Amino acid sequence: MAKILETLSTYIARIEKIQHQMEKPIVLSTKVTMPTLRDGHIKKVPWPVYGITMLYTVTVPPGTHVRRHSHNEDIFRYVVRGSLTINDSIQVNEGMWVIIRANTSYKIDTKSGYMCITGYNKSSQCLSSQPGGKHLIDE
Repeated sequence: MAKILETLSTYIARIEKIQHQMEKPIVLSTKVTMPTLRDGHIKKVPWPVYGITMLYTVTVPPGTHVRRHSHNEDIFRYVVRGSLTINDSIQVNEGMWVIIRANTSYKIDTKSGYMCITGYNKSSQCLSSQPGGKHLIDE
């Protein structure tokens, strides 16, 4: 087993090596093979995303339906709790991540509800489904 000193440049180089696995409109973590870093019994598997400028913890209640829509950028989601179904057939469970490529039409349904970490990287906008794309804010 080789040894490396992990830096941003080695991280990016390893992600670039697996880009051929990332060419589908919707990419699930279970469909990507990424070399794992090991530190004794601790495993570190990188997420094959970088350049994210905005991260959110998103909590979606049980029984929610998010209508079909798309984004002008790639969207990253890591499911911390619960599960969701994309386009009636792509199941994303707790501990999995998904990347939805720019301009890919999709909808989300959840029976259990879910909490995820969501990342945006190009537009620096997190749009709401409300008119004008604006959110309400608790201050």
